[in-house]
Amino acid sequence: MTMCLVESWTNIDWAATGTMMQGVGTLGGAVAVYAAARMGLSAWKHQKLAERNRDQAEVILHAAYNARRALGYLRSPWMSGGELAAAEEKLNSSEPKWRNSIVEEKQKRLITAQAYYMRANQLLDDRTKLEDCLPMARALFGEDLENAIETLHHQFHIVRTYADAYVDDYNGTDRDFTVKIRRALFAANKRTAGEENEVSDAIDTSIATIEAICLPYLRMEAL
Repeated sequence: MTMCLVESWTNIDWAATGTMMQGVGTLGGAVAVYAAARMGLSAWKHQKLAERNRDQAEVILHAAYNARRALGYLRSPWMSGGELAAAEEKLNSSEPKWRNSIVEEKQKRLITAQAYYMRANQLLDDRTKLEDCLPMARALFGEDLENAIETLHHQFHIVRTYADAYVDDYNGTDRDFTVKIRRALFAANKRTAGEENEVSDAIDTSIATIEAICLPYLRMEAL
């Protein structure tokens, strides 16, 4: 039995065995390199996605803050004499006889409404940049962010709609509607607890949602 064992041991082809082991080692190394490459590629993809999300979150926040500031200007209750004069001049140039069939109180309101339209036109760039954020907002961050941006953008349209209503409300026959119009057109810097202002509330809620979703990416908390 011992002789057989010795004979079997001594008949091993060490050259072939070494070659085989070398091949196994090479294969193992290749597998390790492949695994490392896959891990490195995954980390690189994660980093690039994080960078893209961070950059887009910054764009969205910038557009949202500018839109909020623009809406504050649009809804400012103070209008200078220059603004009103420019609005009246615009009406005169577009329709010289616009006063003929309109009572005086409605004429004043029409001039004020025209001033709102001119303010809104000045803010077109802010509105457009906010609207441009919508596709990527949904693609990268989801429906909640898209809805918040849409709601914020919609407030520009709401203000213009109530500017139209302001013209026809010169006789003030519906007090509740008159109050609602004024709430939409005039931003209240300070509101008592529980005081309602639909446009201001929509702006605040939209900005809060946008910040909750986007700020963590800028602060690296979502990575």
